[in-house]
Amino acid sequence: MTVEPGSSHIQAFDLQRLMLSFEGRTRRSHFWIGWLILLGAGVVAGWIPIIGFLISIALIWPNLAITAKRLHDMGHTAWLMVIPWVVNIVGGVFIFMSVGVTAIFNASALENEDPAAILALLGPMVGGLGLLALINLGFLLWIGLTDSQAGSNRFGPNPKGL
Repeated sequence: MTVEPGSSHIQAFDLQRLMLSFEGRTRRSHFWIGWLILLGAGVVAGWIPIIGFLISIALIWPNLAITAKRLHDMGHTAWLMVIPWVVNIVGGVFIFMSVGVTAIFNASALENEDPAAILALLGPMVGGLGLLALINLGFLLWIGLTDSQAGSNRFGPNPKGL
């Protein structure tokens, strides 16, 4: 798609391009439409035992595509979308290790079903998962609420035509 200098170009909503292509830029409104579609598909997929898992795996591609185009629209490289993935992996390992260490040091209390030992086991897990949720929400809000970079950038013309 070429845009002549001085012409106004407004990006039309193309669901297939939005969900499957990593090229170009996308508006905030189109990002949120795509995100809500993926959220709905993910919720429905969660209700279907085995096929739902495969659908959830397939939804990773369109999620990455809309995130990449949104980052492009802000003038950033799509590689920034690895931040939440790395944080989740590192955080998951940290949570697993902290729960494991707590279980090892409180093994006898856990065998006796001591409520304090159980809470000591749940504390790092709930705190860690809460922190990961906040980081992921912060990233989502950052890419979903930040305005487009004005004018054309290295990823293409502004989808709002500005």
